[in-house]
Amino acid sequence: MDNPRQHTRYGLTAEYRNADIHLHSRALCETPLTLAAEKSAQLYALLFLARDCAESGTFGDLNAEIQNRVLTLAAGLAHETLVLSELAALCETESATS
Repeated sequence: MDNPRQHTRYGLTAEYRNADIHLHSRALCETPLTLAAEKSAQLYALLFLARDCAESGTFGDLNAEIQNRVLTLAAGLAHETLVLSELAALCETESATS
């Protein structure tokens, strides 16, 4: 497929090119650090719910596929937080040397 297909909605663009799918999101008026803090808060909320479900025994009642998807979502948020935090550190280092 030479022509990529794109669709944009709600600040998220999905692009399909050959066998690759790229998702690009846009966060207006954010710094890397504030966006990392938001992602960190989302991760905390997700893990808080997962912990409460685990303590009450309901997490184990979920089928393995759902459990895996919850953990995959948590891992994705953790990766986004890490990359945004590293970007914030790079930006801070660059501004300190300029």
